[in-house]
Amino acid sequence: MDLQGKWGIPGLIDMHTHSFGNNIPNSKNDTPGTQAVSERVLKAGVTGFVDLFGDEQNLIDVRTKQRNGKFVGADIYTSLTCFTAPEGHCSEYGIATRTVTSVADAVREMTELVTLDPDVIKIVYQPSDDQPSISKEVFAQLVKTSKQFGIKSIVHIKSWQDIRDAIDVGASAVTHVPRGEIPKDIPALMAKAGIVMIQTLTVHTDFVNFLYDPTVLDAPLTKELASEALISAYRHVDLITKYKDKQAKFRERNAVTFSSVNAMINAGVRILVGTDSGNWNTIQGYSVHREMKLLTEAGMTPHQAIASATTYSANFLGIQSGFNEGDKANFIILNASPINDIMNTQSISLVIKNGNIVVQNSFNDDKS
Repeated sequence: MDLQGKWGIPGLIDMHTHSFGNNIPNSKNDTPGTQAVSERVLKAGVTGFVDLFGDEQNLIDVRTKQRNGKFVGADIYTSLTCFTAPEGHCSEYGIATRTVTSVADAVREMTELVTLDPDVIKIVYQPSDDQPSISKEVFAQLVKTSKQFGIKSIVHIKSWQDIRDAIDVGASAVTHVPRGEIPKDIPALMAKAGIVMIQTLTVHTDFVNFLYDPTVLDAPLTKELASEALISAYRHVDLITKYKDKQAKFRERNAVTFSSVNAMINAGVRILVGTDSGNWNTIQGYSVHREMKLLTEAGMTPHQAIASATTYSANFLGIQSGFNEGDKANFIILNASPINDIMNTQSISLVIKNGNIVVQNSFNDDKS
């Protein structure tokens, strides 16, 4: 196969998603389930994702099917559940989760969960939130126990103080960028501790773009991956009118978030692409490309953004994926250079999964 004039990158990995499907504003949600999402996102070159909370048994069953070759889809990694306080975040969705109130609870529940082989551990820690939160003591025990079992922890946080506490207890990663300006010492503290940031810029900032930047929903990948109901919902006059007067405020708030991420980038904090897809203003698969685009707006080079969605994420998960001998053969062939323009990650010719072509688009595109 002649790939002259094409470009290759490793397969994309979404480090924070909820793979039931897509929430749609003011409409019936698109909920095909984890297997269908795993199959669907291959069209976007997403060859792996981390589901950070869902129905434990369902995630185990679908992950087992995928790993046994029962269907061809993105590699499924998952926390299976999340650790939270009674009535804390994750408990509001009607899905059983792991609630803990004491150190003994933390040890017992973690020990039990590990028998189900989670790929990572998710912990909810947000004492400043309106919802209840685990204590720092319980938080520390959860992280300690996960380390004893050799499993990395990803912590859902809300404030900059939560990040300080996550550093203090030795968590592997935090997910989400807190609102408000970043304290000047936080980036250096994160870099020194080696804590990873999974920033989920799409869920934090892309709503205004879904509503008021027509190119987001006009993208060919959007039409490949999103239902007409989803696209129509964001173009509904009532939704656009409702938020029209808040557009400037949204963009000002987003600028603060981008500034925070820029400070982390400049300090050398390891940043991994995660979308929190399953929420508003996200689309399974497509939002990984949006996340890379937003990271370049926050100050990353295209090369850095691609690494955050590929090799860096794979390394966090303990896998080698790409073009080197012995790597898992998951990669994407593009029609144009993503280094020249990060938007070219969306111009996909081929997707290769486990050495097999699973997506093949036209080879008649102009060569770059």
